[in-house]
Amino acid sequence: MRITQYTDYGLRTLIYLGAHPNDIVPMPQIAEHYAISPNHLMKVTQQLTKLGYVESVRGRNGGLRLTRAPKEINI
Repeated sequence: MRITQYTDYGLRTLIYLGAHPNDIVPMPQIAEHYAISPNHLMKVTQQLTKLGYVESVRGRNGGLRLTRAPKEINI
């Protein structure tokens, strides 16, 4: 099965956030962990936020977190 790079980044983001379910994870931390361009990851996270999978927290200590428990997310 082949998936697009955009989908791959989205899945990686969900996996990383699922591994840190109670934390607010800064987006640059995810980009660095997977060696992804922060600009590309920004587009992906905006879509995940719009779809309701991820919550974006603004500010100095902001970042991303899942809106549901990891076991409730099905792909």
